[in-house]
Amino acid sequence: MNILRNFFIMLCMVAGCDKESHIDYSSFNIQPEVIPDQKQQGFIITNKCSPFKTPLDFKNLEYTSKALINSNWLSNPHYLEDINHLIYQFNQTHIKNANIFIQALNNSALIYKKNMIEVNIIKRKLQADIDAKLMYYQQELASINSHLEIIKKDEKQHLNEIKTIKNKIQEKQKYYIKLRRSLKHELQTILLDDDLTFDLISNIKFKYKTDKTLHCSKYLGEYQQITFTSPDTCIYYNKEELINKIPQQYQSQVNIVMNTYVPKLWKTMVLLNGYFESTYNKQVFDHYLQKDLMIANNNLAIKRTINMGRQSQHAIDNYVEQYNKLTMAMANNIDKTLLDDQNKVNISSMAFYEKLSPLRLGNKIKDPIVNFAILYNNKALVTKLTQEYATKILNEYPKELTFSIANNGNFILPKIRENNYKIIIDVKKSYSVIYNGHNTLTPPKDFSQQTPNTTSMGYNLNQIISQQLFKQWYNS
Repeated sequence: MNILRNFFIMLCMVAGCDKESHIDYSSFNIQPEVIPDQKQQGFIITNKCSPFKTPLDFKNLEYTSKALINSNWLSNPHYLEDINHLIYQFNQTHIKNANIFIQALNNSALIYKKNMIEVNIIKRKLQADIDAKLMYYQQELASINSHLEIIKKDEKQHLNEIKTIKNKIQEKQKYYIKLRRSLKHELQTILLDDDLTFDLISNIKFKYKTDKTLHCSKYLGEYQQITFTSPDTCIYYNKEELINKIPQQYQSQVNIVMNTYVPKLWKTMVLLNGYFESTYNKQVFDHYLQKDLMIANNNLAIKRTINMGRQSQHAIDNYVEQYNKLTMAMANNIDKTLLDDQNKVNISSMAFYEKLSPLRLGNKIKDPIVNFAILYNNKALVTKLTQEYATKILNEYPKELTFSIANNGNFILPKIRENNYKIIIDVKKSYSVIYNGHNTLTPPKDFSQQTPNTTSMGYNLNQIISQQLFKQWYNS
């Protein structure tokens, strides 16, 4: 805008003695009735300080508003946080005309929260359905792969696998027996009798906490934790019950021995047989050597049955066909565009947004920011906002760079020692008088239409700054 070209900032410093000056309003064709009763305000502009510099806070306010309007409430995980941050920014302006924007944003936050309740209901239902389908297809495909692996191996490979597992079992069984014997020897060395030693070893009991946590508690009832290197393995044994069987003078030594051998016994037992949890009548672990041996023997039996019927290739072809059909069915029945890489429902996807169509049509889900966007683009409201913000800028302008002008046009102007500056006399209605002090060490004593480098404009400072802020709001 041509108006603003007259307000480029020049370098100056304000210091030294004050100087009395006068402005002749009549020479600028400014009628006396235009001048209000209160004193007029003057401003000194420097390159470091100017009311025409758009404050960073206002730029941030406008940028954040526009970013929120252009943000997708469904795909932005920080949407509510962004709303609250913008509310904070409007509050920090401390201007009355910001309230209508703040109210709209508070309403946006409420709409967003209601939306997310509906979104999460739909997400949970979709996830449960997808998880069930995925589990079914994955189990079926794993079963087919397992049978294909059995059929493709020859009998010799199956026999070698069984032999390898048996060797591992024998090795671990020997190690387990060695552990028990070593434990027995250690306890007998402490001068415990044979019956007490046997009773201690035979009555070692374990408990396994299935709901693993990052930090296991030290006790599970009366059972004390076994410390492993892995922090999320919560294993416990009946330490106090065992120690209480020992004469007090031997308890400290027995405690050291038990702490050494009990973890090793647990690990070996689990690797061999899996831990049988009698309370719930189930195996705690899915993989252990005895189970591996049972599966290997079963696989060999399946292989021999197929070989007896001379149907190996036919069985392979049949399983491959089943696998392909299942893979195609899984692709048709599970919408991958709805999921992320971990097969979790992605609410940011277009596929999920389409699932919300019935709720959007039924007005149960709304665009949270639509009302705020309307206010953002309401030029009348924005004009009021920028006008009040311009007043804020002028009110907060450094006092050492301002001066008051009496009704008769007299004012005290601080002495200006630099040769680049501007003096602006703000007539409160709709006029401004500008003196450009470029290369002039001493400003004139009297300001009139004939004073060199002096012009008048049909806008006051508030109007000029407001127009500049308005342009920043829409054109940044």
